[in-house]
Amino acid sequence: MDLISELGALAVATRLKRLSERLAGDVNKVYKELDLNFESKWFLVLELLSRRKTLSIVDIADELKLTHPAIVQFADQMLKAKLIIAQKDIKDGRKRMVSLSPQGVKLLKQLAPVLAVIKEENELWLKEADHQLLDIMTQLEAKLDEMSMYDRVKRSL
Repeated sequence: MDLISELGALAVATRLKRLSERLAGDVNKVYKELDLNFESKWFLVLELLSRRKTLSIVDIADELKLTHPAIVQFADQMLKAKLIIAQKDIKDGRKRMVSLSPQGVKLLKQLAPVLAVIKEENELWLKEADHQLLDIMTQLEAKLDEMSMYDRVKRSL
């Protein structure tokens, strides 16, 4: 048994991150082999922009419940890959508004069949487990919405 697994609940965040990195790494290999200029970490931003057209970096971070610095990093990488376009907000010059570029729209169409297979394989993989991981994750996220881990630890110290 490896240390992270042995530590159990003490290393739950690390174990989830390790699992996430493993899955993302495998999917990124698929994208690379298919000559798709795409990284799995950009998927949520790409999908959100395809649905909402134009959003500020702050709005993307809020909607995805990810940190502002993470979204800034993804946006910068996606700009460099020419998947999005950015411009200053007309009303507030401090805000950067982003939307899909024509190349981003094209890539999303190219990704569609690959994403369908990834979804199907994820569903099959999740069914192989004894528990409904997605339901459990939803419950855990709701409990953290009620009281953060920070507040839980502080309460007990």
